[in-house]
Amino acid sequence: MHSQGELIRIAIDEAHCISEWGHDFRPAYKQLSWFRRHLNEPPVPISAFTATATPRVRRDIINILGLEPARLKLFNTPSARPNIHYEIRYLEDFAEDPLEIENFQLNDLHSWLKSIRTRREARLDAKDAVLPPIFGIVYVPYRVIAEQLATALTKVSDGSIRAVAYHAGLSSEDRNRVQTEWTASRPLAAEEGPHPSFYIIVATNAFGMGIDNPHVRFVVHWTPPRSFEGLVQESGRAGRDGRAAASLIYYNTQERDRVLDRLYKDVQNAKIRAGIKGDNGNENQDSYTKAVHNLQSHSARLQSFKQVIRYCETVTQCRHELIKDFFGDQELEMMGSQVAGRNVKTEGATTSPCDFACDFCKYGTVELRKRKASMPPRSDPSAFMDRSLVQSIQRMFSDLH
Repeated sequence: MHSQGELIRIAIDEAHCISEWGHDFRPAYKQLSWFRRHLNEPPVPISAFTATATPRVRRDIINILGLEPARLKLFNTPSARPNIHYEIRYLEDFAEDPLEIENFQLNDLHSWLKSIRTRREARLDAKDAVLPPIFGIVYVPYRVIAEQLATALTKVSDGSIRAVAYHAGLSSEDRNRVQTEWTASRPLAAEEGPHPSFYIIVATNAFGMGIDNPHVRFVVHWTPPRSFEGLVQESGRAGRDGRAAASLIYYNTQERDRVLDRLYKDVQNAKIRAGIKGDNGNENQDSYTKAVHNLQSHSARLQSFKQVIRYCETVTQCRHELIKDFFGDQELEMMGSQVAGRNVKTEGATTSPCDFACDFCKYGTVELRKRKASMPPRSDPSAFMDRSLVQSIQRMFSDLH
């Protein structure tokens, strides 16, 4: 195609996968540097797209793809979505078993949904009218939770909520059916059952890539997302039509510590495999290189989750500003000037006020401190963590606060 002049442009989607410091690194993406090395006469333009790239990841994308600084053009929009209301729900209790849903959290979510329904009916003066359902996503960490929560939401709502589980364990036919129904954005016919006020997908993070329903009004994270990039990407599936939407995260210290425990152990094991701890004398160079890459990937996941913690536990800063800080929105223009001279294009203002579209700007520090203080005392991590990990976490939180 190239030799015949038929290759006009190469477009790479989900470009953060190119970088080992991206939250979804895929080794095969590194081979995309082949395009610049081999398609040079004439050179083929390359475009790289991503919604979730930190400054470090952006630099990796440019370097690995071999993009030319003198000819590079950068286009960006703000990472925080101005039409999304970001909120943290500090839980006053915690689940003893992470594979079981608890009634206190189920009831809180159900009450929140009822309040949305009530406000909608009052605004439209349509209590007895048949309105199209409100579409939403609830992200959960495990398949079993997806099944349990979908069943429980449907049962507790007396027909006002239609909740369907979605995860990689379903057959491709079931997944396609759920996607088709959910994206149809239409009222259900009479023969399809009672008309619900909400149509909710309860999903693991298997749901999202390639899904495009512009009418999603809310995204709820049942537990803290495992990466900050995932938080922004998944929350950003709400409000794609530009209308008001909500991002809600349920948070408690016990789940935080469970996730940290797993991530620290992954990093420790990766260090051992990379020979940073232990003897790697029997390792060949190939496997050693892979082990080092694996360590970098696990380290990136740990750092990203620490940003999730900072986002959830901060009560003195706008959520939109926290998102923009992490993704280096303020740095983009400076970076573009250094890399591309005058060839910088920016869409949208990165310094737009939140306009009360987050819990901090709506309620203020005093109220958020009160809500955060209502969480149970921090769990004793030694109950389920190695002592060395406990010490590492304690050091991290002393630095954080």
